[in-house]
Amino acid sequence: MLTLTTLLACAVTGIVTAVVMFALSRGAVASQPATGPEGPQSLGAAQPDDVVFLFRDRALVDATDSARAQLPASPAETDDLGRFVIAFSHRFEGVARRMATALADGGFDIAEVPDDPDSLRLVAEPVADCLRVRLHDPLRGTRSEALTHYSLAALRAELFTLRSIAERSPIPTWKKRDDGAIIWANSSYMALARDVAGDDAVAGWPPPDIFEDVPIPALETGTGSSRTSLQAGSDEAWFDVIVLPGEIEAMFFALPIDKLVRAENALTEFVQTLTKTFAHLPIGLAIFDQKRRLALFNPALVDLTGLPPDQLSSRPTLHGFLDALRDRQSIPEPKDYKSWRMQIAQLEAGAADGTFEETWHLPSGQTYRVSGRPHPNGAVAYLFEDVSSEVSKTRSFRSEIELSQSVLDSLGDAIAVFSPAGHLSLTNRAYDRLWGKLADGRLVETDINEAVRNWQDKAQESADFSAVSSLVLQRHDRRETSCQIRVPDGSKMLCVARPISGGATLVTFAAKAEASMTARELDLTAKTAAL
Repeated sequence: MLTLTTLLACAVTGIVTAVVMFALSRGAVASQPATGPEGPQSLGAAQPDDVVFLFRDRALVDATDSARAQLPASPAETDDLGRFVIAFSHRFEGVARRMATALADGGFDIAEVPDDPDSLRLVAEPVADCLRVRLHDPLRGTRSEALTHYSLAALRAELFTLRSIAERSPIPTWKKRDDGAIIWANSSYMALARDVAGDDAVAGWPPPDIFEDVPIPALETGTGSSRTSLQAGSDEAWFDVIVLPGEIEAMFFALPIDKLVRAENALTEFVQTLTKTFAHLPIGLAIFDQKRRLALFNPALVDLTGLPPDQLSSRPTLHGFLDALRDRQSIPEPKDYKSWRMQIAQLEAGAADGTFEETWHLPSGQTYRVSGRPHPNGAVAYLFEDVSSEVSKTRSFRSEIELSQSVLDSLGDAIAVFSPAGHLSLTNRAYDRLWGKLADGRLVETDINEAVRNWQDKAQESADFSAVSSLVLQRHDRRETSCQIRVPDGSKMLCVARPISGGATLVTFAAKAEASMTARELDLTAKTAAL
């Protein structure tokens, strides 16, 4: 839109320039005396309507009034030589390059139309440390004085440029009078009208107003743009219609935004998908933006924290959110308010680099696992998971393990349990007294082979534990086996290996006199070890 507006301004400037040139051709005064090194002769024998420039480096040190009228007033940040190149580069090819080397080359002579002796020529010649540039018209004496040839050529070139830009613009553009009639339209608008209304509708003039039935709120205010769509064949085309009202006519620009609309629709669908996914998550989700205001939350967060949805929808800050949790006793109570604020700072800093994770034991007996994860653009996501049931099961399981260990330690027989892979999983106090306690206490690193070597090294007589070892590593057809051994204190014991549930193996070492354990006692011991 800015480019087309600028072009319209240029068109007005061109018309004003033509009027000025007309006035100059009717008897403008001569130019001011030169300030160059040759004094009044620096411009040569220039007439009032001659176009003559005098440059020193990039600065214009003198020019005729007609020459000054040729230079554009914008852009303001461009120097004199830059404005000269803007004015003549579209008419004389290579003028920028030739001006840069003119003093070194001894000047130049460029024709507007090569090989045409009657065309305008741009002639440059050195004058001391300056460069004098003049526009030469070979047919000047035969032309009308009403409008000189170079002014008409400049106006014609400018109009050609503006028309070319308007016609080749990919943005549909058109002008309408106050009575609604279209008085001008570019080729993009005509092509769009042909797709919307058909070839027959655009055969005559004026073309149909394809946006006539589309509400354009910008017309009411006179500024801004309005988003609308048209049915172009089988496709729906979206536009931002921009209106530039005038006194008797208005300019319209329809910016195509199909890609933007598709991207927005895809983003909306993606957000809706995420929202539906988050809505079914049992884990509470709270996402804070880079300013640490709540940007997104799911229903599970409401259920876990007890905070009302309207309070969360008001986008509280991170500190406000945690203060609200504290008021509802949904966060561990600090010893004092100062340490509480310290915890808030650590919470935010820890989550920002992806390292924050804590377990909150609440006064209500619930247990939350809270973790923070960084998000793009400085946002932070917090996950609140109720692990009360998991913690309760863990505590119960740990209690059962401790109870089972206590039961096994109370037995007089030495007991060892091996996993299906052959690793030592469990021993009791009697086993540790008989065969020695492991140095580091890590049972899983001791397998059946290592345990058998330990038994053989400490037994007084060589014992055959091959049947026991085979049973521990055997997968199928597992049957109870036993062997007699003599332990380090010289007494005889009976080693019994028995399959238990899960593919594990229970190995007991009992005094031979007590080896007559009933099947019920042995089964009870095996069940206890399996726990």
